[in-house]
Amino acid sequence: MIPTTSVFSGAQDVAHIARVPLADRLPARDLPGLLEHAVRSRPQSLAIRFLSSGRLSDTPVDITYAALWDRVLSAAGVLVHHGVDTTDVVAFLLPNRPETLAAILAAQVVGIAAPINMYLEAAEIAGLLDAMNARVLVAHGEIVEAKLEAVLAACRQAPRVLRLDDLHASVIEPLGSLRDRGDEHVALFHTGGTTGLPKLVPLSGLNLAATAWFSTYAYGYTAGDTVLAAMPMFHVGGLLASSLIPLLNGACVVIDGELGYRGSGTMAEVWALAAREAVTVVIGPPTVMGQLALAMPERAEVPALRLLINGAAALPVAIGNRLVEHLGVQLTEPWGLTEACLAATSMPLAGMRRAGSVGVALPYCEVKAVAVDADGRECGDCPVDTIGVLAIRGPSVFGGYRGATLAAQPFFADGWLDTGDLGRVDAEGYVWITGRAKDLIKRGGHGIDPATIETALYAHPAVALAAAVGKPDAYAGELPMAYVQLKPGCVADAADLLAWAAARITERAAIPKELVILEALPLTGVGKVHKPQLRLDAARRTFAALLHDEAGPAAAQTVEAQAHPRHGTSIRMRVPAAQVAAVQALFAPFPLHFEVDSL
Repeated sequence: MIPTTSVFSGAQDVAHIARVPLADRLPARDLPGLLEHAVRSRPQSLAIRFLSSGRLSDTPVDITYAALWDRVLSAAGVLVHHGVDTTDVVAFLLPNRPETLAAILAAQVVGIAAPINMYLEAAEIAGLLDAMNARVLVAHGEIVEAKLEAVLAACRQAPRVLRLDDLHASVIEPLGSLRDRGDEHVALFHTGGTTGLPKLVPLSGLNLAATAWFSTYAYGYTAGDTVLAAMPMFHVGGLLASSLIPLLNGACVVIDGELGYRGSGTMAEVWALAAREAVTVVIGPPTVMGQLALAMPERAEVPALRLLINGAAALPVAIGNRLVEHLGVQLTEPWGLTEACLAATSMPLAGMRRAGSVGVALPYCEVKAVAVDADGRECGDCPVDTIGVLAIRGPSVFGGYRGATLAAQPFFADGWLDTGDLGRVDAEGYVWITGRAKDLIKRGGHGIDPATIETALYAHPAVALAAAVGKPDAYAGELPMAYVQLKPGCVADAADLLAWAAARITERAAIPKELVILEALPLTGVGKVHKPQLRLDAARRTFAALLHDEAGPAAAQTVEAQAHPRHGTSIRMRVPAAQVAAVQALFAPFPLHFEVDSL
């Protein structure tokens, strides 16, 4: 798709590339069309090598481009046979498999593909299926089968269930040809909001095709690449960056187990697998990059490796530097979000790496920092190098959440997507992420960037993961609170870590008032620290501690904190009937919705 002579050394190269309209660069306006283009060029080349459990001892299953394309057309024919039309949603609860990629592409050929996180609870999955109005659910794997009955029972109207084997029924005629679906919605992804409640992101064929072009340019994908695919395919990073986009360029994708990096023993063998398969590109979230940095091979052991791509969340600078300096390869940290398909910026491959930056805006993408008032209303663009809320505009940006009101849509004026990230754009066009606008800890009228706290804690030699959130406070609204996961074999106590952080945080108001050490911080399916869950935990702990003093330990044990569609967070507790009024008065000053029931 991208000429190998295209240079990416900085914003000036991006501007030069963008002089040619994107429409003139795309051989097709949707992903199936782009894959068909690749298949015609390399029908008998190796497209996918599949290791079922992600271990070196697995017997590889190899699939050519022609065979992959046959599976796409076969699955599309089956979906049509079952009545799927262009506006019908086909949901997927699938592990990482070659058939998963073929099935999702097939759904984009004839309907709307909606991958769902198979690690969600049954009730959450059912809620998504209902919200999507899914006509068909394609399900497979032990994790899914264990909860499938409960999922279907919880649905208001259960979809038709198909298994992966059903999509390749030889008695059903494969689809014969494609049509351009660039202007139609072909994909529907769910993404978590600040309340932890999912939002539905519809994407068009052209949104996805544009992203494929941007990412090819950003990562320099060619037919000579072998890309390790171990991110979950229900997320745009795992599905697009490490799977479909390499395939659109004629590369080979090594699917490292059905469960990817979550698979038993998989992480311990990643470097050995990369050496054996001559892997050129490895993609993973910060949690994976951190583990890979603990036991790095010598450069001579992975001679084919050319690029590491950190995704899903910010990579601590120290980890990135360690990988780059030891391995002598490039590392890029693209930035984007599901609402813009994938990446909108990336570190230039031919330019100097600027540790801590997420690079420059990719061709046909625009990024700026927007000044907002205390209520999040747009006040104008920020000057160069001034922190504001980052906004994106371009052909990969979606048109709005499915089923949401106009007021709930995340847009500034003139089609600029409000990403919710805080950051700045410097004079050379490099973008620097400084935090999450919606993650700001609001102490009184003062906004505290959690990254200030997290950076201080990450500097401690015993800290593996750190996250800062606001805990509710009757006076200040919120106070900073920190959560920490220690490195294996390391010992530290909360008091020592608090003192360490306090000595390194120059902003007095940002010093955390409480720190909790957990055995493992909660992570999303793609390796991000799941802050909505931590915010709920902080609220629960705060209310339970106060309730313990007011109504006793039995009452404190009843405190529950849940995400609420209207209130964001809702606290529920039970106390003796005689104490209900006193407890209501105690918590009345708190900026959270709560309910008090009698025991």
